[in-house]
Amino acid sequence: MIGGNKVKYSSLAALAAAGLLLSVGGASAADLGGDCCADLEERVAELEATTARKGNRKVSLTITGWVSEGIMWWDDGTESNVYVAHDSTDLASNVSFTGTANINSDVEAGYQINIFFDHANALFQTQDNDNANFGVNLQRAFWWLKSNSLGKVSIGMQSAAADNATILTDFTGTLFQHNTVTFEGTSMALTPEGGTRSGANNVGFLIGRPNGTLGALVNCNTYRQGIANDCLGDRTNSVRYDTPTFAGFSASASWGEDDRYEGTVRYAGEGGGFKYAFATSYGEVNGDNDALGNRTDFLGNPIDAGYFQIGGTIKHLASALWFHGHYGTQDTDNAVISPGDGEAYYLKAGWSPKLNSLGITHFIGEFRQNLDTYGASYQVGSGDLCGAYGVNGGGIGAACGAAALASDVDAVGSEVTSFGLGLVQEIDAASMNLWIKYRHFESEIDFRNTATGAGGTQDFQDVDLVFAGAHIFF
Repeated sequence: MIGGNKVKYSSLAALAAAGLLLSVGGASAADLGGDCCADLEERVAELEATTARKGNRKVSLTITGWVSEGIMWWDDGTESNVYVAHDSTDLASNVSFTGTANINSDVEAGYQINIFFDHANALFQTQDNDNANFGVNLQRAFWWLKSNSLGKVSIGMQSAAADNATILTDFTGTLFQHNTVTFEGTSMALTPEGGTRSGANNVGFLIGRPNGTLGALVNCNTYRQGIANDCLGDRTNSVRYDTPTFAGFSASASWGEDDRYEGTVRYAGEGGGFKYAFATSYGEVNGDNDALGNRTDFLGNPIDAGYFQIGGTIKHLASALWFHGHYGTQDTDNAVISPGDGEAYYLKAGWSPKLNSLGITHFIGEFRQNLDTYGASYQVGSGDLCGAYGVNGGGIGAACGAAALASDVDAVGSEVTSFGLGLVQEIDAASMNLWIKYRHFESEIDFRNTATGAGGTQDFQDVDLVFAGAHIFF
């Protein structure tokens, strides 16, 4: 996923840089006097020395990015604490190097290298680790050829066609802080009602599947497909094609990895006092057949699945009221994934007036729900469910204690419901925003002993988060 305000604030930074160059040029012109012609080349060279540029002067280089930091309070029903954090790898502090060169009046070539600085990731942080992170990592490195009339082809490590398909329809200015992906608290271990907190895999997403955590119930049901509500959401080594925009419509298609196909159709427009944007996409990822005929990656993780998503945003311009929604469903063709599919909903509404001279103020309310998005974490016959909660009491603990084998107890359904509130204040003069948000998670999992048929529903203690911070763009 990528931030929707990046373009806005990067443009502001570019305009500011242009203004600086113009002001410097103006001051120089005032000093040139009668020696302007003799001195011109020297002064141009001085200005060029302050501008990032490829040596052959044909390929431009633009540096953009943002710094993102915050403070997060959390309460898992058993313990509470306060961490310094940033909001996932995708939204961590980063820098992008982008260049373009005109081949002719219709065609340009370009490239992008995108590096993130991940040091205290709210996606990975657990009750026992407040510094979980991936460190400095490469997110994108690709080149492209773009024709205004024929479209754009890009090759390399990049967002594939379905990545952020519905997320990027969100033009409200609140995408960074409130989006469909469950970033914060995902690696926090859950506490069964009537039991003690799970510690089976309290290392979050960094090692294997996050069994015993909130993230185990909001996963995509394949390996390396993303987080539920954003399946097919990671960057891939791929070939991608983007069409030009025709009457508000555009489309993308991509192929990559082993093997992954994706396609997206988008529409954006304005009329009748409203602004709107919509997108729908489908993607499929396939691996190699294992001994049981299931498609897996080289580690044996299930990887054969399809994902459909649809969503969009509509804003009433006069009132500054808006609504954003997302729906996604996944279908996994793998014998150890049950039920084999899952659904995710995300709804967000808000009001974005300009109440002060700083910039727009955003008031946000949101709701999300994940249904049966546990499959890759608690696979059929794996014993993973008893491994996560078998010694922690509650209904699962009792069922695992009574079972002849831990692998007899399987997950057969799950539900995670979340709601949240937020406030974002834009500060135009600094290309910055200040924000605070609250999120509440309620979760449960259905389980059954496959040998006896006995089962039940395990409720977990609620998780609450308050996260506040700032983004500053350059």
